[in-house]
Amino acid sequence: MKNFFYIGTPYSIKDLDVPSLKLKNIERINIPILVIDDNEFEFLQHLKNHRFDITYFEDIPSIESAKEYEIILCDINGVGKKFKSKYEGAHVIAEIHKKYPFKTLIAYTGHTHDPSFNRFFKLADFTYRKDIDGDEWVEKLDQAIDLTTNPQKKWIKLRNFLIANDVSMFEIVKLENEYVKGILSGDNLKDFPSKKLSSEINPDVRAVIQSFTASVIFKLIFG
Repeated sequence: MKNFFYIGTPYSIKDLDVPSLKLKNIERINIPILVIDDNEFEFLQHLKNHRFDITYFEDIPSIESAKEYEIILCDINGVGKKFKSKYEGAHVIAEIHKKYPFKTLIAYTGHTHDPSFNRFFKLADFTYRKDIDGDEWVEKLDQAIDLTTNPQKKWIKLRNFLIANDVSMFEIVKLENEYVKGILSGDNLKDFPSKKLSSEINPDVRAVIQSFTASVIFKLIFG
């Protein structure tokens, strides 16, 4: 077993919970949102009128198609046909979560599903019934934006991914230190993770981290 030493006290995510940290306010129109629904999304224009930036897909041609969106609403029934899964939209949510674990996922449905779907619903940040009205959607999407633009909560989502993919706690501590230091310095995370630390990480995990730091959210936060 290797011994390791860390000189000094590393930053932790709690160090971002300070009143002196000033982050740029982000408007609704700046957060790209994707809706995936085989039926017309009834409140699409209503939400656009409220200055949400929403794109509608009748179905998703590939998981990579979700890359440019920070919030993804996905219907459970009738979508994901290309993937030929009996779980349909629930399977799409699982695949997006696997590739982009830091994105905000909203599952919504007009049906009741058997317990085998529960593991998929747990991957979503929010789960709603289809019968909520337009004003409720405005409220729900504002909540999703609050989650999406919170650098602490974004990191926690990524950290959970790192733990699930057997990244060592020492590596996670080092990553968290660099992440928090980057946020506090306001440098848009351009050097996160460092080349040295990046070289120590599994390539698949590294690819997810690189997608995370390339997120439009950090560009918006720091301007």
